[in-house]
Amino acid sequence: MTAYRPGLLTAHDGVQIATYTWLPESGRPHALVQIAHGAAEHALRYDRFARHLVAQGYGVLASDHRGHGATAPATGGYGVTGEDVTDSWRAIVEDLKDVGDQARALHPGVPLVLLGHSLGSMLARDYAQEYADGLSGLILSGTFRTLPGAEPETDIPRLEKEAAERGRTALSPYIPELFASFNDPYPHRTGFEWLSRDEAEVDAYAGDERCGFAFSTGLALDWLRAVGKINDPDNLARIPGDLPVHIAVGTEDPCNQGMRLVHELLDDFRRVGIEDLTWKAYPGARHEILNETNRDEVHDDLTAWLGKRV
Repeated sequence: MTAYRPGLLTAHDGVQIATYTWLPESGRPHALVQIAHGAAEHALRYDRFARHLVAQGYGVLASDHRGHGATAPATGGYGVTGEDVTDSWRAIVEDLKDVGDQARALHPGVPLVLLGHSLGSMLARDYAQEYADGLSGLILSGTFRTLPGAEPETDIPRLEKEAAERGRTALSPYIPELFASFNDPYPHRTGFEWLSRDEAEVDAYAGDERCGFAFSTGLALDWLRAVGKINDPDNLARIPGDLPVHIAVGTEDPCNQGMRLVHELLDDFRRVGIEDLTWKAYPGARHEILNETNRDEVHDDLTAWLGKRV
């Protein structure tokens, strides 16, 4: 079995970002797949999918966002992105760019595809708006056009007030309150049933101290502000029309609100002229399609998509 190689990358502001690399044991990888993980989780949850890709001849790289996984101790703990960070979102996007640049330098000429899940899919869309020249493809998993359940007109002032009163690094109840409603359609055993139909996967998430934590006020506020940025028509138009884009979601993922937020996102991509736009919705699947009961199907579909484009 191919084990990941842990590493550290010094970010633009000196923060140590935890990184992970999975590579074929011999030969040049067909392509590199960079993974941007979701909110309140960490990159090593993608180990199984990374091993699948490596078995097919791909290389994989991932990193723990600020306030997540093994990066969190360097930024103030889980959910906290640093004392002096004025825009957590932009800092994380820049971190992802740094990780991708390092991989390209180590593997010159090898195509790089960015895969973002959930929060990571929004980061990936921002990355594609700013740095598409370095990408050969974009895969969005468990994605949505806007943050489901959020009301920016009232929530941004609320978070700004929290930040002014308690500081940007103070943990906020905002994200846990938002996420709690996602479990309403399902039996409440752990509170995370909305993630997957596979109870073992749900239990693994619920039992992982690196998962399910609150965000600082600053990180929650910056995420909400970033939604407006990435959905701005001028920024959407910066994604090149020849960048292949694939969307993969579960039909029962509460984050996409009955698939409405997926169709809105697809419409955005069509309006800006994405020439190679594909998508698949898996019937009955919930939020984490890579950890679902039909994950083998999802793995094979994504590998097939990569094979046709790199």
